[in-house]
Amino acid sequence: MSAVQHLTFRERTYQEIVRMIISGEIPAGAPLDEKALIGRLNVSRTPFREAVGTLAKEGLIEIRPYRGFFVRTFSRKETNDLYELRKRLECFAVELAVPNMSDRDIAEFEKILERAVSARRQGDMDQYAEADRMFHERIAKLSENEALVETLSRLSLQIQLGRRVANESMDLVQDAERERDAILYAFRRRDVAAAVALMSAHISDVQGTVLAQYDFTP
Repeated sequence: MSAVQHLTFRERTYQEIVRMIISGEIPAGAPLDEKALIGRLNVSRTPFREAVGTLAKEGLIEIRPYRGFFVRTFSRKETNDLYELRKRLECFAVELAVPNMSDRDIAEFEKILERAVSARRQGDMDQYAEADRMFHERIAKLSENEALVETLSRLSLQIQLGRRVANESMDLVQDAERERDAILYAFRRRDVAAAVALMSAHISDVQGTVLAQYDFTP
């Protein structure tokens, strides 16, 4: 029981810190106040340190000796590199996933995209981002390549740090909705080549918006 309980504390701590980072509650470059977070999350130092260690391995946290823990910042080149890698991997996932898609899978994609539109109309960008994440995660899962699923999952956390900026652009959000609808149409037709090309263009559009923020950074 103690092992299960310990795992639960660690996972809960990990998930809550991720939420605070992705939402911007703890912004990029900011320190993690260990004492304050331990008190807020009502956990001991051990699960907190374990969660931070995992986040450091996943590239969201920097551990600076004698200084503490900081939310990682990404340079323009690092961000561009992340998106270029994501583009290749997501297109590979689409290539593998489309032949595996059933009518039931297509229906599930439709529901996910409907949730995204509904969230956007209600101004709930957290739920919008969650639907977007589910859309891409579902594609990866249908690739049936576990190494690819794991790699994309790890990359997704780093991508989400910048994706928040893209979601603030309503023009991009509406363009993204049209692009995802086009991708879904290609899924329905089981058109691998079209789906791959559309996914590449979709990610490139988000990439351009995220990179543009660096042009206005002092």
